[in-house]
Amino acid sequence: MSGEMRNLEKLFSKPLPSTRGGSFYNTFPYPTKISPEAIAVYIASATNPDDTVLDAFAGSGSTGIAALLAEHPTEKMQETANALGVEPIWGKRNAILYEIGTYAAFATKTITNRLTAAEYARAVDDFIKKAEKLASGMYAAKSPDGRDGYIRHAIWTEVLICPECDAEIEYFKNGTSRNPATFYDKIECPHCHRTSLVEAMSFATEEHYDKLLKKTILRKKRRIAWVYGTSGKENWDRIATEDDIALVQKLEKEFSPSDDPRKIEWGDLHRAGYHFGISHLHHFYTSRNYLVMSELWKLAECYPEREANALKLLLLSYNGAHCTLMTRIVAKHGSRDFVLTGAQSGVLYISKLPVEKNILLGLRRKAKPFQEAYKMLENCHGTVEVRNISSEFMSEPDKSIDFVFTDPPFGDFIPYAEVNQINELWLPAVTERSSEVIISAAQNKDVDTYRNMLARVFGEIRRVTKDDRPIAVVFHAAKAAVWGAFSEAIQISGLEIKQSSFLDKTQASFKQVVSKTSVQGDPLFLLKKAGLGKNGIMDEEQILQMIVKENPHETELECRHCYSLYIGKCMEYGNPVTLDASEFYAYIQRQTGTK
Repeated sequence: MSGEMRNLEKLFSKPLPSTRGGSFYNTFPYPTKISPEAIAVYIASATNPDDTVLDAFAGSGSTGIAALLAEHPTEKMQETANALGVEPIWGKRNAILYEIGTYAAFATKTITNRLTAAEYARAVDDFIKKAEKLASGMYAAKSPDGRDGYIRHAIWTEVLICPECDAEIEYFKNGTSRNPATFYDKIECPHCHRTSLVEAMSFATEEHYDKLLKKTILRKKRRIAWVYGTSGKENWDRIATEDDIALVQKLEKEFSPSDDPRKIEWGDLHRAGYHFGISHLHHFYTSRNYLVMSELWKLAECYPEREANALKLLLLSYNGAHCTLMTRIVAKHGSRDFVLTGAQSGVLYISKLPVEKNILLGLRRKAKPFQEAYKMLENCHGTVEVRNISSEFMSEPDKSIDFVFTDPPFGDFIPYAEVNQINELWLPAVTERSSEVIISAAQNKDVDTYRNMLARVFGEIRRVTKDDRPIAVVFHAAKAAVWGAFSEAIQISGLEIKQSSFLDKTQASFKQVVSKTSVQGDPLFLLKKAGLGKNGIMDEEQILQMIVKENPHETELECRHCYSLYIGKCMEYGNPVTLDASEFYAYIQRQTGTK
């Protein structure tokens, strides 16, 4: 047995640490569950220097970055290798990445464009200084005692309609309180004094002349309600004043965009309520923040191409989670004030209290992890080829790939193309959705379509991978039907599962997991070409009993991993997955007597 295969058997004999955090984890809005440093350990353990690694669903490019990192192991990578008991052969690797997502492909090409950390730092420093001169006045505000300052962020509020007297009611003023921060389920109308459920109240609308669309539209009525600002070294917060409202109105009046309107292509995520009136990209922003983003984008284009793309990536990495109306506040138990948080991942949700952030303040913080990432890669000599096309038809010759590490889309888990258009519409093109491997009612793709598309990709993986070379696949689902499609796709493609493991992540209690019917420890599969020997026999009931026996007590039961163990063993021994996550947890409850 080769040293690489011995390493792989060791790797699959215990959970792979996900090693979340670090420079790369913070650079993209949708990071993978495994850090590039952890993947690099796999790559260096399963291949030799100068080998070529393939990722058929590259996402934000973690596999490509990992291939580069394998040349210069970090302390974290060394610790991971020691913990797993493997002896990687560190050295230069090359990577080929297939990714249909326009934003993800752009991000990977940009982060691996061999810009040095020093070049990046100089460009960012110059860019932010110019940006502040260009846009800082747009966030001007006065402190409660009248000193000049600027907005850090502002809470906006929907205006609701009282179902009893049809009066307009500001939700923030009448439906929330601070110290402790609270959202009320019911509101007493200040006009008729009747109490109504918030969810039963309709929202007020207003006519608005849309300068980009050059027509009058109907939109939700929203008002700036509460302002958090800074004057000198002092932070403050207060109710929105007439001056704040006047500045918003002034910016709307003076708003004269030169760009064309960018239409949102709605799919599975559209909701008639909180997406009312939103048909184009600029509707996801306050006029102020759309204007700032537009001006900063034009400013970035003034730099040389590599620096320009790096600055655009900086803007986009901050944009989706922090620049739009999807930024929100939450009320944590006992908190004196609301807690600011970014957009909810994987959806396009807009709350009744959207938050407008000062974009300029976030860019310097966001730039730091990018600079660290560029620093880690600047002395790497491997190549990373990014193909922004479907992996159903690969251009690589037969048996040319030494190792595959990939993370396919998880059925109907997240419609990435729909989510990512908030970033992609700033780029020259958006994702071609016909090639998206997904279960989607909006795209008319059912579980059979998903299985067949996935099978074509796995068939290509089988074709381009050298005989006896490893294929590692991470997958996640809570539905038995999706696991069935995944299993069938592997069989149709002429592959089979050799071993299974899972990602080792933070544990939660049994009750927490059951309440969410979630799957936190994603199975990790080692595939091989079919016909090279079977894995033995163990039926589904034996697998279930094995899991119960090895985890007999609630305090010892790592429930975030148990469904993943069940999935992995079913597929490893060729059994169909019959239980959804919720059904599996109910079975464990019955067997162990837990609640």
